Amino acid sequence: MKRIIILLSFIVILISCTSGTQTIATKNIGTQTIGTIFDKAEADKLFNNVIESVNMSRSELDLILGRTENYLMFSINNGELVILGDGRKVLYPAGKVINPSDVFYMVSKSKVNELLNLGAGTEIFFERRLKVFSITKDMNTLEESLPCPPNCF
Repeated sequence: MKRIIILLSFIVILISCTSGTQTIATKNIGTQTIGTIFDKAEADKLFNNVIESVNMSRSELDLILGRTENYLMFSINNGELVILGDGRKVLYPAGKVINPSDVFYMVSKSKVNELLNLGAGTEIFFERRLKVFSITKDMNTLEESLPCPPNCF
């Protein structure tokens, strides 16, 4: 009887530990959702200050979004923003050549669209921080991107 009670207690604890909500991204094979939108002030606290920032108009980013299905990858180096799509295909700037070992930060296209639909602003800020890459529009910041490599889809 003691063994059954201990076993049932263990099962209840195991189920309660694994049934919590996940705040970052849904982890599925295929079209995994990557990224979380934070209030800008919270993002500044969690991810430190912006080291380098490049802005772009929403209309220009909308055109780029139309050229990929699931993911976007971003990098800023010496003031130059580079955007890749699915399969690390260069979307911006046109003709840019990248090295396969260059690290970009990947988020889901759906999360970028979600960010764009918050607030009325038309400027998007791509931000390199100490250890992460973020995208800010108005008072909202998209973060929890994945570095590619090694996490490339």
